[in-house]
Amino acid sequence: MNKKVVIPVLAFVLSVLVAFAGCSKKSTKTGGGKPPEASRLVENGVGKAKSFEDALDLAFRDALKKVVVKTIGEEQEKLNDAKLKSYVYNINRTFVTKYEVTDKVKSGRDTVVYIKAEFNNAKVEESIRTLGIEILEKKEEKDYAKSPYAGVINEALDFLTYLVYFEPQKRKIEDEYARLCVNRVNNYLANKGYEYVDFERIMEVKDDYLKVYEETQGSVSVVQLIAQALNADIYIVVDGIVEDEGKEGNINFASASIDLKAFESATGRGLGTETGYSGRLGLTSGMDAARRKTVETAVEKATEPVIVLARDYMLKAFEQGIRYEVVVQGISNYKRLQRFAEAVRGTKNFKSLKEVSAAQGQAKYYVYYMGRKTELIDELLTNVRGEAGFENLNVIVSRGNAVVFGIEE
Repeated sequence: MNKKVVIPVLAFVLSVLVAFAGCSKKSTKTGGGKPPEASRLVENGVGKAKSFEDALDLAFRDALKKVVVKTIGEEQEKLNDAKLKSYVYNINRTFVTKYEVTDKVKSGRDTVVYIKAEFNNAKVEESIRTLGIEILEKKEEKDYAKSPYAGVINEALDFLTYLVYFEPQKRKIEDEYARLCVNRVNNYLANKGYEYVDFERIMEVKDDYLKVYEETQGSVSVVQLIAQALNADIYIVVDGIVEDEGKEGNINFASASIDLKAFESATGRGLGTETGYSGRLGLTSGMDAARRKTVETAVEKATEPVIVLARDYMLKAFEQGIRYEVVVQGISNYKRLQRFAEAVRGTKNFKSLKEVSAAQGQAKYYVYYMGRKTELIDELLTNVRGEAGFENLNVIVSRGNAVVFGIEE
């Protein structure tokens, strides 16, 4: 062949290959036409199976389930599990408009696939309605970026206090690796500058609240009881499975899957669940070192997504006011406690108040207030200033979104 012909042909082939390579990095499209912006929802999903395609299908199901829960609520999703599996989850790809595989790892003989998928939510809702399942009434979300409360809400999000722990009695993961999970999540929170409860502080009160848990016959999670006692806004429960994957020469192999479940402390409402998989990892420094490495890797994959889910939920919850935990000590007179509650209700940006507990000399409230904690404190002290019994009322402790008032001697 003439060299003058070969060179242009090679150039053309190379240009096609480069263009193809560029396209291969883009998200895969599926499911036909592009839905309106308002009906598109993006969720992360993860799936584990022997083949890539089966793992990908499970990842789509996982992401679609999150869309369904947002659409009908967690309780309705559980009640209609069989219908949804047959008529929604089994045809999950028909709802996907585009997706990308964000990670793929080997875990023993299995493949673990992580995806980010965009769904046509209007189509999901239509399918759910045909099954006779009621769709949650949608509330118009406020754009706080343009509201006078934007700064206040962003500050409140950053002042949220987290508690990370494991169920002391009901868990699959060994104690050593559960503690490692807690430490890794706390390291993430510390690096982000978020408030969290130290593990040592949890251990100081754990036994007391295990007794309360047993007295209430397990009606409330012991981790929730501890979170409420230590003024945490959000608690995260860790669990998972760590497995040995054999030895090849001097290399020890292990794998781990770690679940992180986030809850609102005040209500126990679930805020989101993420699972991290390590895949099969090997180290020459021993099986325990390999197991610890897999735990760290799996936790790292799940931590940021679950924190993002929790913060997104709390942002929406702040529409009803920012929740502050207010405790008052040293006031045993019932009428004065009533007056204290009236003073809270009399603050300018007050939304609502819920009495959590009242015992001899102490009362605890959840106060929903559209303003900064310092503003709430200043207004409250002003409202009771000079009144009998409140002459020496002052702040004893202030941390995160919690404040303790007391009578100074």
